[in-house]
Amino acid sequence: MLSAGAAAATVALLFVLAQRLTRTSTGRSDRWAGLAAALAFGFGPVWWSQATVAEVYALHNLLATAILWTALTIPALTGAARNRRVLLLLTLIGLGLAHHRTVVLLLPGVLVYLLWEAPTLLRPQRAWLGWLAALLTPLLLYAYLPLRAAQGVADLNGSYVNTWAGFWDHVLARRYTSFFTVNELSHSYSVDAWWRLWLAQTGWPGVGLSVLGLGMLADRRARSGWVLILLTLVANLLFAISYQVGDPEVFMLPVWLCAAVLAGGGLAVIRRSIQNARVRTALSACVLLLLLVGGGRGAMVNRSHDWAVHDYAVDMAKVAFPPGSRVIGIEGEITALKYMQQAERLGLAATGVVANDPAARRAALVSALDARAPTYLTRELEGIASDYSFTGEGPLVRVWPRGEIVAQTPSIRSDLALLDGRLRLEGYDLQRLEWAGGPVARLTIYWRPTAKLDRDLKVSLRIVDAAGAPLMQADGGAAVIDASPLRQVAATTTWAPDVQVRDVHEIALPDGVDQRLLLIIYDAANLEEVGRLTTSLP
Repeated sequence: MLSAGAAAATVALLFVLAQRLTRTSTGRSDRWAGLAAALAFGFGPVWWSQATVAEVYALHNLLATAILWTALTIPALTGAARNRRVLLLLTLIGLGLAHHRTVVLLLPGVLVYLLWEAPTLLRPQRAWLGWLAALLTPLLLYAYLPLRAAQGVADLNGSYVNTWAGFWDHVLARRYTSFFTVNELSHSYSVDAWWRLWLAQTGWPGVGLSVLGLGMLADRRARSGWVLILLTLVANLLFAISYQVGDPEVFMLPVWLCAAVLAGGGLAVIRRSIQNARVRTALSACVLLLLLVGGGRGAMVNRSHDWAVHDYAVDMAKVAFPPGSRVIGIEGEITALKYMQQAERLGLAATGVVANDPAARRAALVSALDARAPTYLTRELEGIASDYSFTGEGPLVRVWPRGEIVAQTPSIRSDLALLDGRLRLEGYDLQRLEWAGGPVARLTIYWRPTAKLDRDLKVSLRIVDAAGAPLMQADGGAAVIDASPLRQVAATTTWAPDVQVRDVHEIALPDGVDQRLLLIIYDAANLEEVGRLTTSLP
């Protein structure tokens, strides 16, 4: 809700900002230009994605837009009114620094603009003390961190260290400096990919208007304001293309916001070239319509049915953890578990262990098993398959000392023999789970190898009708999944003979009646089928 509200306010303020920069010689605001800027930015897929998720970027861009608008209004004021507006500007900058440090990318443009339009502000004067207080007061919000940490409260991912060095590491975002070099999380775009990404935000009409908006630099009265917009665009662009993270596109949002202001300027350039008022109005309306439906723009993000992360977190937290359990995974996965523990009081018997590096996960695994703690992995980990035994537990895989698994009895017996009897399917459990994202069938397979297996097997789960024809999901895709046993933690070739392996799989259920589940076991190397089983769904 905070993201949605901040995003809506950003678009509204962007409308006001573009109006101000495109005022006519008589001081009249150009509402058409404001609408063009709002449409160019407000329907961008990346912006829409950040307006519908609990993230920092909607509020960051609201603060950035407010800073730009406030700076633009200062030169027209005098006396006490100007002093109050400077206080507001510095308060907004302080809030921005307390929220997301990339707000510093606005400061070069703001400084150049104020030197250009209001140089007296930068001369030493008594008012500086009040302005400094306005800048620093919002930074007191950071005091929340050591105060709450001193009461025993930790952040969800456990990254904050309550020391003097730890405090400054957080405030200065020191641990993020590694992203200026290539790392395993980085996602680099080529020049062509960046271009196509920009095109997807506004379509050809928006890109064309942004380029045309450079013509507003010819307006001497507003030139300094357009330089402010361009400097802000360039600073954020250089940062976004050099910051090596998995989602660099979110750091382009201030760039596209400034480009949207230029799009408003582009429409203003067109309007100023037309003398006839009726023609000007009709053409403006057509341009806005093109912005709304113009070619090249990507589809907006629809999260109304996007429950995958929520369902994963709930499913993980509902695992029947024995006391003292440890769950080892990467930061996002463990954060999901901790959230469910604190917000929903689920999975309280487990302790999450963050280990982003595979070597760190392996060390945490050895430490947990040495302490005889029930230990679970969220994902595959190379080099351990032949050293331990494993069982599926919901979306997790429990790790056991080799051969020490506690065998269980399946609710539905089977005696399907595979690979000339070297692998038996002893039976299975089949549940219907009502997840927030829709009903799911969970199949727990009970395998037992009777000898060392020399073939890497996979499974294919298919929802079929009574005649055996695959059913379709609501999105038009077939209700089929292909997966490795034990979520790729241990291939069948590494399973210990005569040790039961419980293997868990889920598949979303389509609408319809008389559905059946078809399980096909096949060789991963040559896709040869080695066995199948069909059962009715609950």
